[in-house]
Amino acid sequence: MIISEVKSKINGLKKRTKLIITNFYPGLVDNNQEVEYMENEQAIVFILQETYRNRCFFAYAEEEAFVSLLLKVPANTVMEFISREKRDPIEKVFVRGNMNKYAVYIRKTVCYGENPYEIPETGKRVLLSEMYDADCGEYPTLEAAEELDALHRQVFDPLCDDMFTINEWKEKINKKEILVYRDNGKITSYYCFCLEGNKLYTNVVVNTGTADILYNMERRIFEEMWDKGIRVYYAWYNEKNDKALCRGNKNAIKCIRSCGLLYNFIYIKK
Repeated sequence: MIISEVKSKINGLKKRTKLIITNFYPGLVDNNQEVEYMENEQAIVFILQETYRNRCFFAYAEEEAFVSLLLKVPANTVMEFISREKRDPIEKVFVRGNMNKYAVYIRKTVCYGENPYEIPETGKRVLLSEMYDADCGEYPTLEAAEELDALHRQVFDPLCDDMFTINEWKEKINKKEILVYRDNGKITSYYCFCLEGNKLYTNVVVNTGTADILYNMERRIFEEMWDKGIRVYYAWYNEKNDKALCRGNKNAIKCIRSCGLLYNFIYIKK
């Protein structure tokens, strides 16, 4: 079955039952993409074969019906569920379907009224601001795609992190969505980002060098976007990545107009 047909099935389920819970949203998958499909009267489950994992989507109106389908999902299939609640409100349903919680990611979205980098730093970060180099980093050429991919695979988990094909790396390079830092000719750090309308999305960050390298590249892009009128910035963080979650100028809180959190609960089939 293809996604366009699945959408019709989901709409039909919603019309019959009035209220459904789902982790599928329009635009996530191309309409012509083929999936493995299962259904009963009160639930739908379908599995998409991605490049690096098998990903499960669902829509259901009744728990028992959903659990019965989850029990049929193949081992090692990954499933995600996004909520504004800090604890997954339907975790017990997933557990009954033999889904193990694998990771939790937090999306932090901040809207600034003032530039936080203009606020004096404290502690160790004072040195970072004093060492700021607006020319730190370079936009790589297409030849860097395989080196970026190799470094990326050493750091990230294909079951829950964004992974890219060589062609996707090249596309990001062409769009100038990556800054890299080289030490003796070798890429040791990179900052991957993209502008989404009026928001800057910090996609992937790797830094095997000193703290000032990452600070410089992040600030460089932030300042460039700020000058273009961008005021909303967001990123996803693994909840176990305390350093990333706590990084930033604590004094700059007064610059924040609003801050929102979303939680992505990731499960894997036993």
